[in-house]
Amino acid sequence: MFAIKKFAPLLALLFLSCGKHSFDNFDNSEYLSSVTFFNNSPYHISIYSTSFSGSILTDKLTPGKSYHTSLSPSSNYGAGSVFSIEYWYLVANYGECSCGDVWTSNIDPDTQISRNIEAGKNYVIEIPEPTEKFEFKEAFFKILNTSDRPFQLKYLTNYFRQAGNGEFYVPSGKVGIYEKNGEIKGYSIIQDKEYPFPEFTAKNNYIYEFEFDGNSVKTIGSQKITF
Repeated sequence: MFAIKKFAPLLALLFLSCGKHSFDNFDNSEYLSSVTFFNNSPYHISIYSTSFSGSILTDKLTPGKSYHTSLSPSSNYGAGSVFSIEYWYLVANYGECSCGDVWTSNIDPDTQISRNIEAGKNYVIEIPEPTEKFEFKEAFFKILNTSDRPFQLKYLTNYFRQAGNGEFYVPSGKVGIYEKNGEIKGYSIIQDKEYPFPEFTAKNNYIYEFEFDGNSVKTIGSQKITF
């Protein structure tokens, strides 16, 4: 009994060492597949494995660029692996506004891609642009501050945070950007005193542009969130 207890740790160590050695020399490359995704759409894209709640393969892949990875073969009896696509649009970048990059995104269920992935093979999967019925579900409005001081946007007694980093103040020479759809009424710019903001209805899938020069707010126009 004493001998067994004495050598048991040594036997366990030898077992672990042998196991580690076999894993280190195991080459599973022949069991994987080489998959390259090419973004053939005008939008940045995120690619998810299986479903939109699945693991993300790549985030905000630039239009015209590709992403390469190794994947396990499909294991659903020939039905194929599914890749779900999320499309992104850059509403404003850091150089334009003081609140960081502002993105909006949406999914197009019609562009979920099914491909039967077999072990040891190479695949190129092109991501198409979304279908015609695709649109973004948010509305934004931008306010260019051409005055010489910061301002804030106010509705009744509430001050609005900007999309992005959530700052209240919009510095001189920068753009304040806000995410809001529906009726815009009763808003004002605050800079020592209140300046009335134009009334309008913000529709989904649109960006509305305004300018504040320190004396009044001027409507510039609107654009659809698309390419």
